[in-house]
Amino acid sequence: MAETDVGAPEGPDGWPVVGNTFQFARDPFAFYERCADFGDVVPYEVGGMTFYLVTHPEDIERILSTEHRKFEKGAFQREQLRGVLGEGLLTSEGERWREQRQRIQPTFGPEKIDSYVEVMTDCAQQAGKRWWDGRQIAVGDEMRRITVQILARSLFGTDISDHVETIADAMGDIGAQAEAPAATALLPEWVPTPWDRRAQRGVDAIDGVIADLIERRRGDAEGRDDLLSTLLVAHDEGEIGRGTLRDQLVTFLLAGHETTSLALTYTWYLLAENPDVREQLHVEIDEVLGDAVPTMADLGGLSYTEQVVTEAMRYYPPVHRVVREASEDVQLRGRTVERGSILTMPQWIVHRDARWYDDPLAFRPERWAEDRDRPDYAYFPFGGGPRRCIGMRFAKLEAQLILATLARNFRLELVGDGGPLDLTSGVTASPTEPVEMVPRVR
Repeated sequence: MAETDVGAPEGPDGWPVVGNTFQFARDPFAFYERCADFGDVVPYEVGGMTFYLVTHPEDIERILSTEHRKFEKGAFQREQLRGVLGEGLLTSEGERWREQRQRIQPTFGPEKIDSYVEVMTDCAQQAGKRWWDGRQIAVGDEMRRITVQILARSLFGTDISDHVETIADAMGDIGAQAEAPAATALLPEWVPTPWDRRAQRGVDAIDGVIADLIERRRGDAEGRDDLLSTLLVAHDEGEIGRGTLRDQLVTFLLAGHETTSLALTYTWYLLAENPDVREQLHVEIDEVLGDAVPTMADLGGLSYTEQVVTEAMRYYPPVHRVVREASEDVQLRGRTVERGSILTMPQWIVHRDARWYDDPLAFRPERWAEDRDRPDYAYFPFGGGPRRCIGMRFAKLEAQLILATLARNFRLELVGDGGPLDLTSGVTASPTEPVEMVPRVR
């Protein structure tokens, strides 16, 4: 990942008209790895648009934090997400985004997040009651059930266990757009494809879940301080419209559980691939918890558990890239990036860069206990700057508690040979095939 030599190609060769579209669509992860060999700021062309792969933490910090006003989400990313999320917190810009963030922020304050601990451990325990020694499970589905239930009970103040399968199926339909052939990227937006129609079916299903949530809580928002109540009161008082209410709820329903469920899926997988790490995790959990369910007071003693989750999100980052659009001409590594260019900052590359991580392809949670002088943005699983994920503390606490609660009683073993996972690149990086595992009672 050295800087490009003078006279060397600036980036990967593309084809006339289509540029690197087919190379990218064939395997985005391998394409990013190839681009990174050319340097830290590498141009490429996809779908008739100019992109730059940006992989140095100093540049990423400028884009996301210190000079964030020179960059915006941009039309490319908004159009990717707007069909599902509308004008929610992830897609809105400017004053609209600031108003939304200010309204929602109290729901994610430290004291409020800490109050969700009991809900998180209870949902994990309920899942454990469905497991028994030797039963084969799709661990991703299991983690999704837990995180959807936690989100619904803590942020929406209701139980939506009857909707979990609907949400899972809808996520699969929406994510199917990532499987569309590369040639579809060259079609006009108004030309429907089978993948577009399937995604719309998923959006319609999610809208049905949201409508049911609103109906359940209608007239029962006063005096409650969860996210759904906050938004319902704002709607009833005329501060936000029905569309904004829908967009925010969809944003948190989908984004609020997907990242954590994937992080835990990868955590269980990596623990099974690294039994020495799993054993050290169990030793810590046994010493700190014994037979007890974890509480807020226990978290300080579960430092290795936290390091395991942190390392899993480095190794397999669920959010594998952050995208911004330059709103003016900027200089990055001596290269002029013109206004309107799209900047891709891939956690997939940065988190595995040997400049910042010794033996980056090894799963070593203890690296997070070492005093390493590493740039801040060498690790950014939740983005960064003013638009860093509002639910970061919620997600980190949730993952640590779910892992500790279930690992008290179970170890999970892989079905099959293991090895590096095949991933699909969509809004998140998800396993191409279900991760099948077998719980063993400890």
